[in-house]
Amino acid sequence: MIASVMLMLAIASADPQAKASNKAALLAQAASAIAAGHRDEAKQLLRTAGDQFESVEALLQLARLQSADGERPAAIDTLRKARTLAPNAEEVLSAFAQVSLAARMPVPAILALESLTRLCPTVGQYHHIMGVALMTAGDTIAAIDSLKRADEQEPDRPLTLLALGLAYNNQKRFAEARERLARSLELQPDTVETLAALAEAEAGTGDLKSAEAHATQVLERSAGNSTANLIIGMVRMTQQRYPEARDALVAAANADPSSPKPEYQLSLVYSRMGDEANAQRSVERYQQKLRAMEATVKALREAGFAGAGSTAGEPQGRPEPPPGTSGSAQSDRP
Repeated sequence: MIASVMLMLAIASADPQAKASNKAALLAQAASAIAAGHRDEAKQLLRTAGDQFESVEALLQLARLQSADGERPAAIDTLRKARTLAPNAEEVLSAFAQVSLAARMPVPAILALESLTRLCPTVGQYHHIMGVALMTAGDTIAAIDSLKRADEQEPDRPLTLLALGLAYNNQKRFAEARERLARSLELQPDTVETLAALAEAEAGTGDLKSAEAHATQVLERSAGNSTANLIIGMVRMTQQRYPEARDALVAAANADPSSPKPEYQLSLVYSRMGDEANAQRSVERYQQKLRAMEATVKALREAGFAGAGSTAGEPQGRPEPPPGTSGSAQSDRP
């Protein structure tokens, strides 16, 4: 197979008119290899087509295979080559943004999406992905703007409403979050992530009974859900059931290691249990995670993204428990 490919390339270099047909032949051979389950062979054929014929189509197909096989750094490198050949191609920008986001590289994803949303301003999906990327980067204010545009372009998409609810929760706009999340559940009932986000919004509005009920429903189906464990921990803290609160909050922190929220609440529960050493460690982890979020937003600004804002909505400094041993989930929220 490789020998025949090399012969074909030699012929193509001697006869430019054969270039298009030889590129098509390589793509057809790659398609046959994929159908036969020979993915490595297909990748080599597509890589050859991309390198020798500067085929954006081949590079996109190669990146899809690499991404599906868990080779995300290789897929990103392939898509960078495709962007060099076709910097304003919608399909290239979309693929680059989605693979970068899946690899937890929100800054390059956002910069690609900034171009994509300018090129295709009426495609709600791109504004939605931009909003998700901005939330991943910690820029919740800019995320809300993008998600509102997505909702305007394509109203009543459950995933967009869920993302808006999550963003509003992060900004402590719990009533607005609850409205969007309830609508999302009407359109797509019993979605675990939406139920968990709704529980957070309910806790934020002081409806602890509903928050506990929905968080419990989530944990019955997904015991490791970070948001549901966070809410149960907060509810147990208001009930002065501190060991149970601690266990739920530890589970929340383990399930979402990048989030500062569980660490903030853990610092409070450890303080109420008289465990100042662990309370201080939680504070330090909270501050470290918050700095990481702020660094990502700073990287966005330095990279030239105009919408980069801040991590406003997260508390700063050393969280202090309110006087006494009781309090509402809302007053303790980050």
